[in-house]
Order: sequence, then structure tokens, then C-alpha cells
Amino acid sequence: MNLSLMAARSENGVIGDGTKIPWRAKGEQLLFQALTFNQWLLVGRITFESMGLLPDRKYAVLTRSDGIEETDVVRTFASIDSALNGLASVTDHIMVAGGGQIYETMISKVDTIHESIIHTEIEGRVRMPSIPDDFNVVFSQRFSSNIDYTYQIWRKSPSPQ
Repeated sequence: MNLSLMAARSENGVIGDGTKIPWRAKGEQLLFQALTFNQWLLVGRITFESMGLLPDRKYAVLTRSDGIEETDVVRTFASIDSALNGLASVTDHIMVAGGGQIYETMISKVDTIHESIIHTEIEGRVRMPSIPDDFNVVFSQRFSSNIDYTYQIWRKSPSPQ
């Protein structure tokens, strides 16, 4: 199974403050919409509740509570391992889409990281973990907007045989 991670962070590493994204960089959310279209998103409960159901996406929600109703596009799981095992029969690609604890746990397990760097410094409690040393930038493009941002694709280096 291929695992990708998608995140936006400020230059000082902040990805959020509670349930709010602390910026609106015009155009940056279009990247999220395009890359997650018809994909399974692995998210924590708080992230799921704050983003709501976006059209044409499916959700694997990590939660320890019973408050989320399962549907044909929403499945709940008590752990990351159970989510990965449970989705293996329905997809060959999962996009990790937050929040901070999920990123922290999954960043070393994914194959590809899609990261937008918002060129500002923001106050916030939730931070993006550091990208592991075995990842390399394979694409980078800067965008001019109301808040400039750079979109990068990172790929994990193949393990030596």
C-alpha cells in the first residue's frame, strides 16, 4: 500500500491552533482538493470534525469515542494499524491528512510527503514534525498569493539492498 502525507505549515512549523488553520493563502487549498480527490484520507477525530465531509473523498477516522457515524464514505478505527489493515482490501493508497499526532506517528511510515510551506510565521500550538533524513525533495514550486507559499514533494529514498 502507498502512503502519502499532505500538510501545510508556516515557516516556523505551525500547522494549526486548536481546530483552526491560522492562515488563508489563496490557491493553496486547491492543491489539497486536487490531491485528495477520490482518495481515502486518514485523519484524527478532531481534524475530521473541523474539516467536515468534503465531497468526493473517503475518510478513515481514528477515534476512541463512538460519536462518529459510519457511512459508505466514513469508517472509524481505534488505531492506525487497524485503519491500515481495514483499508488494505478497499484501496492501495491512503493520504494522511492530520492532525498533529497523526502526522507525528505517520511521517516516518509514508512514502511521499506533499508539503506547503506558508511564508509567514504564526503563533500556534500544533506543529509539523520534522521530515526524516531519508526523504529528499523531488519537486518544489513557489507561488505568489496574498500569502506566498511553496509546494514541495518529498520522496523517501529507497532502502539499500
